[in-house]
Amino acid sequence: MTEKQLKIWQQIFALTVCTIAFMTIYNLCTWYASSLDDVPSFTFGFEKSIPFVPLSIIPYMAGGLFFCMVFFSCKDKYQLKILTWRILFVTVIAGIFFIAVPLKFSFAKPEVSHRILELPFSFLKTFDSPFNQSPSLHIAFAFLFWSVFKELSKWRTFLMIWLILLGISTLTTYQHHLIDILNGSILAHLSFIIIPYRKNKPEYRNSRTANYYFLSGWILILSALLLNKYTGTKGLILLLLALATMIMGYYYQKKNV
Repeated sequence: MTEKQLKIWQQIFALTVCTIAFMTIYNLCTWYASSLDDVPSFTFGFEKSIPFVPLSIIPYMAGGLFFCMVFFSCKDKYQLKILTWRILFVTVIAGIFFIAVPLKFSFAKPEVSHRILELPFSFLKTFDSPFNQSPSLHIAFAFLFWSVFKELSKWRTFLMIWLILLGISTLTTYQHHLIDILNGSILAHLSFIIIPYRKNKPEYRNSRTANYYFLSGWILILSALLLNKYTGTKGLILLLLALATMIMGYYYQKKNV
């Protein structure tokens, strides 16, 4: 086994460090938010039309499984190191926002009567608080998971679909509002830029450029919705610019595949 190859204890160690960091920061932020007299919420008007879909609890709960899987899907020590630093970065920055700008989920969650689905929803009610909303760590982590899963030769398409369903489920299980998802996406791509993969290798230049376009696209989408909320529909013109930016990001990313 070469120096660049992974050993199981290295993967377990990285998983343990990230788990401890996540649990410590998440619970500390929950304690802080729950101690406040009033924690606001932020929603866009059209979010009230988002349906509650009990079955979406299945991909939502898969986030915990993916959190464990991703460390054992890394192909070498360098990829494991980058993943670990990105997860720690995202967790710490999200924690800062949870404390500086605490938000809570504001929609009433319907009762789930299905015998099997009732169990995971009961788990959420007990262990997943309505605080620590924005940025959504479920979304930020999903992007980080994909940065590793996309390199796999098997199950790549299946994992991509499941991660997309996971992202949608943050809304349809009534766990997050849309602004949480957008901020989680921004945070994930910020981590890709600040902690780049193969920084000094020119063959990854297109991928790094793509991340700048994707980050700009998410910021433009958020800006368009905020302008629409506060100044009127003219702000939605930014969605066209966001679409063009995302297309450019996809173009550069495909050139790197």
